[in-house]
Amino acid sequence: MSGSRCCMLCLALVVALGLNTATAATATATAAPPALAAPQVFAPGIVSGPANDEAPTFSPDGNTLLFTRSGAGGGTIMESHRVDGHWSAPVMASFSGAWPDLAPEFSPDGRYVIYVSIHRIDSTPAHNQVGLWRVDREGNDGWSKPRRLPDAVNISDAVWKASMTRDGSIYFLSIDPGKGKRLYVSHYAHGAYQPAQPLPFSHYGDNDVDPEIAPDGSYMVFASDHRLPGDSKDHLFIVFRQGDGWGTPQAIRYEGDDAPGFSTDYLPHLGPDQRTLYFTSDRSMPVAHYPHTPAQAAEYLQRIEQWDNGNLNAWSVSLTPLLEAHRNAG
Repeated sequence: MSGSRCCMLCLALVVALGLNTATAATATATAAPPALAAPQVFAPGIVSGPANDEAPTFSPDGNTLLFTRSGAGGGTIMESHRVDGHWSAPVMASFSGAWPDLAPEFSPDGRYVIYVSIHRIDSTPAHNQVGLWRVDREGNDGWSKPRRLPDAVNISDAVWKASMTRDGSIYFLSIDPGKGKRLYVSHYAHGAYQPAQPLPFSHYGDNDVDPEIAPDGSYMVFASDHRLPGDSKDHLFIVFRQGDGWGTPQAIRYEGDDAPGFSTDYLPHLGPDQRTLYFTSDRSMPVAHYPHTPAQAAEYLQRIEQWDNGNLNAWSVSLTPLLEAHRNAG
């Protein structure tokens, strides 16, 4: 995990816890996925603001979004609605605020949200429990009382960022203080979550985090800072379903993903179209060459006051070229 991300989590959340081989033909077909266009900042000055604002999750109709806004004191889940084609000023979600919360995820049917919440369960010594919680939609704008997911999912005291398929299965990150990070799945069957199993392409030492599964389970996007030799940034990766298993993860490359001045791209979320990827990054917009004209200076000042100040913001990029290339290769 990059220094920027570790710093953000430590400041905002005060956390206590510090490949399957594909066939040769598939490996060749997916070895060089097409590079994507440069990402664009999402809703600058509204969602992406001067605080740390992490990638949004959308209701299936695209009219409600939730995201995390955090500072030195912890994270809070914010809610915004599309009104006349524009996003409303975010407000604190009614279920958030009592504890540090982050990484909300709408279920594919929009009926519930699963998110990460950090609870202090023992003060001497300090012991935080990081786990997944659920709230259900009640009416058009309401939420149920939060409830913690069962131990079949919350398999440790450091369970992070969930993503769900239409059949109810849940994919998540668990951190073992003695081993490291690994991605897991708990399948939903017979009305209950089944014991979690590690994903076969994710191993301790890979530093895989933040799974985002397509609703039909056909592919997953995740982040890692250890899969590109010599590069310690958090980068995004994609892995496609291959029969009953998984193929080989491939880096998602896009214009500017190796630019200096930022250290992390992580927390991916798919938009309602399942082709637009939203993610969190501390990247910035390029600065016009000096000397600035008065108009350029005013534009730059407005931008840094709104959002472009080195903190985390939400960005988006289209996955369409990559998904089409995979479909055509298959």
